[in-house]
Amino acid sequence: MATILIIDDDEALRNVTAEVLIDAGYVVDDAPDGKSGLELYRTGKQDVIITDIAMPDMDGLELIIELSHATPKPRIIAMSGDSQFSESVYLPTARQLGVQRTISKPFRAEVLLKTIAEVLAGTSSP
Repeated sequence: MATILIIDDDEALRNVTAEVLIDAGYVVDDAPDGKSGLELYRTGKQDVIITDIAMPDMDGLELIIELSHATPKPRIIAMSGDSQFSESVYLPTARQLGVQRTISKPFRAEVLLKTIAEVLAGTSSP
């Protein structure tokens, strides 16, 4: 089964998301911010990265830009819901930077699992 890297500074959300993914059969790695997530990605073999946008140290947009230089290009799902700018600025910017999909928080487990399956299958669009 695929390995998913969850990067989010909200520990409770990271834990719940990881539990949903593990129950669905995925292997899960997680990190509390962009810097540690980038390090984990560089040492691991994750199939999909799910990253929050608003985080300390290195935010999700900075992470996405950094990952755009990786070879091969990682499959990324960006998520946000922390402010009024999520839908109008953060997620559209993430799409412009090349993420495969975006998800608004809060999200349902079914939406997350469907989105991951689409990204893994290569059938998703931003």
